[in-house]
Amino acid sequence: MEKNDWEENREAREKKALEEHARLQRLFKENRFAFELERKQAIEAVIQSARTEEMKERLRALQASWDRTLKHAGPKENRLVLAKTLFWDHFHQVWTPALRQFQAAFQKGPQGSQRND
Repeated sequence: MEKNDWEENREAREKKALEEHARLQRLFKENRFAFELERKQAIEAVIQSARTEEMKERLRALQASWDRTLKHAGPKENRLVLAKTLFWDHFHQVWTPALRQFQAAFQKGPQGSQRND
């Protein structure tokens, strides 16, 4: 039942996301200061949604590192290339190994025995 709700609401979520993106894009072009305030508020909202103080601190450190790196990137084109590079580096260095660990743990099963699905 949940999957049906998820699929039924997909178009509404996509429409809402596209409208928000267009609004932020306009704000970025018309009032960079207001855009930066909204960006920082959105980041803080995500950080505050973390369940533990430890996770909140890890997220703040990650954001501070990201901000420091992009601060010295220069023109917007350089910032985009650098952001893509940081993302893919993180994907290959952090996400992929973690996914492999989960996959290996899943294949072993709950008691460490090999699953034969």
